[in-house]
Amino acid sequence: MSIRSNQPIYLHVAEVLRHKIYTKQLTGKIPGIRELAREYSMNFKTANKAVAVLIDEGLLHRIQGKGTFVVDSATGLHGHHIVGFILPDLINPNFAHIVQALHQKEAEKNISILVSTTDRQLSRIEDILRMYRQRGISAIIVQGGSAPDTEALTRILDAKFPVIGMHTRIEGIDNVWLAAYAGAQMATDHLIEHFGLHVGHISGSAYGITNTRRFSGYRDAILSKGGNIDFSLLKSTEPSYAGGYKAVKELIAEDRLPRSLFMYNQIMVMGAINAIIGAGLSIPQDVALIGFDDSVDVAEMIVPTSTIDFSYSDTANQLLALVERRLNNPNSRPEQIRIAPRLIIRESSQPIDDVGSRILS
Repeated sequence: MSIRSNQPIYLHVAEVLRHKIYTKQLTGKIPGIRELAREYSMNFKTANKAVAVLIDEGLLHRIQGKGTFVVDSATGLHGHHIVGFILPDLINPNFAHIVQALHQKEAEKNISILVSTTDRQLSRIEDILRMYRQRGISAIIVQGGSAPDTEALTRILDAKFPVIGMHTRIEGIDNVWLAAYAGAQMATDHLIEHFGLHVGHISGSAYGITNTRRFSGYRDAILSKGGNIDFSLLKSTEPSYAGGYKAVKELIAEDRLPRSLFMYNQIMVMGAINAIIGAGLSIPQDVALIGFDDSVDVAEMIVPTSTIDFSYSDTANQLLALVERRLNNPNSRPEQIRIAPRLIIRESSQPIDDVGSRILS
C-alpha cells in the first residue's frame, strides 16, 4: 500500500480501504458512510468521496436500500483468462517458487498462468509476445529481470496487453515490489550487530550495484551505525550460483574478504559457500553470510544459510489481485504494493554461541 502525506484525505482513506479489499480484510457489506466518517475522523462528504473513488474503480458497488458491498472477485471476472508470466529463467529457484505459488491459486481465480522465460535476451521477448497474441492472453505479469533495459520495456508496453509488474522498473503500471530496502537494512543490521561494520555486498542486479534498493538499505544500515562504505568490498556479478562463487573467489584472491557478506540472492550464497570452504575458511567463524530470498531448501545447503524471506503466497495473492483489478477496471490508476520482509537466522550468520534457527518479523 502506498500512501502519500500530501494527498487529499479522501484519497488517503480510499487507499486504506483499497488495501483492505485486496488483502481480504474487507469483504461483503462495508460500514456505512457515517460510520466510516467517525472511524477516519472526517466529515460525511469526504467519506462519501472516498467510497465513490472505489465504486468508480469497480471495487465497490451500491445496492439501493441495502448498502455498499465489495465486488466479489470470484465472480468479478467473466470467463476463463490466460495470463502470461514473463521470467528471466527458471534456473533460479526463487522464480520457480513464485510460479508454484501462482499455480496453487489460479484455479480459484479462474485464471491459467502461462510461463515464459527470456534468458535475458531481447529477441525472446518478441517471440513471447507473438505467442501471447496467438494464444489470446488477457494480461501479462513481468518480472523485472526479464526486461532490464529500456528497449525491452518499450516492446512489452507497446504490445498493448495489460501489464502487471513484479519488482519491475516500468513506470505507470501496477507493481508488486519486494520491500528490498527494508530487507537489506534488516540483513545488514543483523550482520553489524554480531560481526561488526566490515560488511561487504555482492550484487546480481543488471542495473548496477549502487542503483538498487538492496544497496541503499545496506548503505544506510552501515552509515547509521557510524561506519563508512568501503567500495572495495562491493562486487557486481551474475545473479547465479556461478556468479556468487566467482565474486567471493575474487575477494579471497585479492585478500579483501570482509568479516561478513550480504548477498543479492540465496542461490548466490550457495556459490559463495563453496568458494569459502574451498579456500579452507569457516562459516561463520571467518566470514558470515546472509542471502535475500528463502528459495533453497535447508536440506540442500552445505551450511544452513540466513536469509531475508518474502512470502511467495502473499506475492502470488497480490499479483493475481492486481490482474483481476486491471481486467475489471482497465482505466483505474496504477497500484504499488510492497511485500514485507522477515529475517530468518541460520548457522551462516549466527553468533558463535547460538544454536538453532530464529525467525524475526
